[in-house]
Amino acid sequence: MTSWRPCQCATWFHLSDIHGDRVMSIIIHGDSAFTGQGVVYETLQLAALPNYQLGGTIHVVINNQIGFTTDPWDSRSSPYCTDIAKVTNVPVFHVNADDPEAVMFVAGLAVEWRMKFHRDIIIDLVCYRRFGHNEADPPEYTHPAMCKKIAEHMPVYKLYADQLIKDKLVSEVQMMEEATKCRSLYCAAFEKAKFMNHLVKNPWPEEYEDDAMEKMRKRHVRMPDTGVNEGVLKRIGEVFSTMPAEIRVHKRLATTLLQRREMLNMRMVSWALAEAFAFGTLLREGVHVRLSGQDVERGTFSHRHHILHDQNGVHAPVSALSDVFPGQAEYVVCNSSLSEYAVLGFEYGYSLENMRSLICWEAQFGDFTNNAQCVLDQYISSGEKKWGLNSRIVLLLPHGNEGMGPEHSSARPERFLQGCLDDEEGCPSVGKLAKPHFPMHQLLDCNWQIIVTADFLPSTVIITFC
Repeated sequence: MTSWRPCQCATWFHLSDIHGDRVMSIIIHGDSAFTGQGVVYETLQLAALPNYQLGGTIHVVINNQIGFTTDPWDSRSSPYCTDIAKVTNVPVFHVNADDPEAVMFVAGLAVEWRMKFHRDIIIDLVCYRRFGHNEADPPEYTHPAMCKKIAEHMPVYKLYADQLIKDKLVSEVQMMEEATKCRSLYCAAFEKAKFMNHLVKNPWPEEYEDDAMEKMRKRHVRMPDTGVNEGVLKRIGEVFSTMPAEIRVHKRLATTLLQRREMLNMRMVSWALAEAFAFGTLLREGVHVRLSGQDVERGTFSHRHHILHDQNGVHAPVSALSDVFPGQAEYVVCNSSLSEYAVLGFEYGYSLENMRSLICWEAQFGDFTNNAQCVLDQYISSGEKKWGLNSRIVLLLPHGNEGMGPEHSSARPERFLQGCLDDEEGCPSVGKLAKPHFPMHQLLDCNWQIIVTADFLPSTVIITFC
């Protein structure tokens, strides 16, 4: 749920679709998952947040009234599987899936609601599951009475066809022809799938089409030159260390800005300055930068301060890097809800829309990524191998050994190392057989990189993961 919702948000951004009139997301859920998975609640809470809202999402719950083999009374405490929507006042339509025309009416009504009010809406499609998960998994094992009733119940298409024939809207011959045409379409697609050995469609066909990535790995690719003129860095540092004239910043922050200026004059760089240099130079080159996570505007260690607040409460907050160079790309820095799973999933999905953007998610402490382990395992580490989804998301996992406890002093790098691509048969060539620009080939061959860096304070360590 969390990974595809933000693709729309990113599309909004790149299309300048401010109100969501051109792009709309539809998410399909199962009834048991909708009540049992906490990420559903976390994601619903993102719906109205400034930098996460999508102008309304249509949620379709396929309510089979069973979760694999679990009955509703064993899987939830609420009367309806959609009662979680009451938390955010999302309207819910309960509709009988045996009535196709009612389903179509409700679907149209949901679209109209979304387009007019730009809010989420839920369709509870009340239906049943006729078969098990596969041929070797008969549901009669656990629900014999229910399966008997379902077996005796006429399928939806047959019910609707009989009603149309009874009302003399179509003939029986026409219905048979349509059914045959539909089945032929399915059979042709099934046969075609047997011979597919590559991705037919990909978000970036120009970069990842058929064997394009393999060709890229084989050719002599070079490490790009990322250096910039010192004057560019000075400009970024000066803006980053200057108090805006229109607001009064906190006195301790004023001292921090002064220290930044002194470091700049001494040609020294801190964690915050280095990050500002990296973001600022990319923005200057037209690269969209987005940084999100818990407390990222200020930074967990009170080091970043990319959003400056007026202590008098008169003027709007000022973004420190949004106006460094004329015509620069847009910089978005936004505090997120107190969620790792949903927010990291959101940012992963956002990163899929445009590979030429820098999308960063920062954990409040590196340890807290354990709450988003599913996103790491299911998507980030293996998404390219499974689905051809090449994400360039960057994870910032700061932590410190300053007595804040065992859950705040390790970003668990061993977990990421375990998730690295490990081909025991692939050994790098050495000597005369070594590939030119070997480090670049390593970057292309791996599924992610783990970079361990340290700030000027020895007790603070950042693990940057991308």
